[in-house]
Amino acid sequence: MKRFFSFVLILILLTSTVPINADNEPTHKEEVVYGILNLDGSVKGIHVVNIFEGGKILDYGNYSEIRNLTSSEKIIKDGDRITIDTSSDKFYYQGTLKKKELPWVISIKYYFDNKEIKGDELGGKSGDLKIHITVKKNKNVNDVFFNNHALQISLSLDNRLCRNIKSENATVAEAGSKKQLAYTVLPGFEADIVVTATVKDFEMDPIQINGIRLNMGMDVDTGEFTRQISELVNAIRLLDEGADGLLDGAANLANGMQSYIDGLNAFKNGLSLLPDSVNEIYNGVSQVSYGLNELAKQNDSLLAGALAIQQATFETVNMQLAGMGLPTLTPENYSAILAPIPQLAEVKLKLDEIVQFTEGLKSYLNGVGEISSGTKELERGMSEFKSSANTIAASANEIYSAAVTINNGIKGLKEGLNEYKQGTGQLREGTKDLVAMIDTQLSEILSLISEGDDEVVSFVSDKNTNVDSVQFVLKTDSIEKPVSEKPDSPKSPTLSFWQRLLKLFGLYKDKDE
Repeated sequence: MKRFFSFVLILILLTSTVPINADNEPTHKEEVVYGILNLDGSVKGIHVVNIFEGGKILDYGNYSEIRNLTSSEKIIKDGDRITIDTSSDKFYYQGTLKKKELPWVISIKYYFDNKEIKGDELGGKSGDLKIHITVKKNKNVNDVFFNNHALQISLSLDNRLCRNIKSENATVAEAGSKKQLAYTVLPGFEADIVVTATVKDFEMDPIQINGIRLNMGMDVDTGEFTRQISELVNAIRLLDEGADGLLDGAANLANGMQSYIDGLNAFKNGLSLLPDSVNEIYNGVSQVSYGLNELAKQNDSLLAGALAIQQATFETVNMQLAGMGLPTLTPENYSAILAPIPQLAEVKLKLDEIVQFTEGLKSYLNGVGEISSGTKELERGMSEFKSSANTIAASANEIYSAAVTINNGIKGLKEGLNEYKQGTGQLREGTKDLVAMIDTQLSEILSLISEGDDEVVSFVSDKNTNVDSVQFVLKTDSIEKPVSEKPDSPKSPTLSFWQRLLKLFGLYKDKDE
């Protein structure tokens, strides 16, 4: 009989502990974690609202207190095991966690007139205020929340009480008479925020911190972006090759100009003999006239070459800038188009040089033609210039000096083109690995802002294996002005027992009534 009753007792105990959810699997749910913070950021309390679809519910949580937020149905709590069979379609219950730790260690410090001060001592003060907020990883909590949840930190300052509000990296919005400062902290990152302001009769709404699992939902085509970068790198290569050709043309022009200078020098030296022998000068002028005539025959070729260089330069630049949506650059319009674009100032400068060179060469060739014609006139009127030999010699010196100036300008152009070629070479060398580098950095950046690979886990208990989402809503206390004390009202006189009894029936009145 003893064995029989022992068996029945064990059977009763076992059947009385059978859970409502017979399969013993935690019910699917969502968790919203409400953290109540002190003014210094420390945790005052943590409440979790658990959200279910209804029916038979099995949940786990180490709570000091639980409360049904949906109905009057009783929630059964057995240690960390919580069950209920509800008829509600959507069921909410709140639990107060015994453990007061969040995935983030939040510190809020206040400085008033450069001295640290407690938050509850700030209310009603006037002066210079600094608020320093730091958010760091809490190593005592599962790091899946720190690595996968983004934080939105919000401060609200009254514009009537605060001015000269400054804070780096804040998104600022005006909301009525208040200025909203918002900060976004990406998953896996810590935060260091400083807000400064000049305040009067200071008070402040609670600082709010929301934490959500980040899912940007972006489909970024990095291939298209890197393709455009590749086109830019190829354009830089072509620019460098074009600079080679331009430098070679300038070198040839410099050599030709030097030959021309040498000829002018000989011409000048010949004219210098004019005062000594008119006949020799006349013969020399004839030779010079012939030489200039032959030189003038090359004017069209030189001008065509210069125009070809100019056209090739503009075609190269237009090809390089094709992706920027600019009109086709010409010698007539490039200055007006490029002047408002500081990033293309170097391109405009180089185009200025080639246009100036072409125009200068035109002037020079015109000068050659004019000199040739003048030399012929000189030859015909040599007999009239016998008395003006010194003047002619001086004019020859001026012509030579002008040619020397042109030659120096061409040398300067050559040196400038040489530096330009060095710059394009360095640019080409520096950008040859640009596509791979940008592709790597884009991948790193996108990995930071995309949703993490970690599964959603419960903040409340590891036993809750069917959690769809976890959200954090954190809030500090507000900072309020101290309430001024009112003078104590005069105390009513102490009544005797009979007086109180009579007053109960309306038969006794105080003197003040």
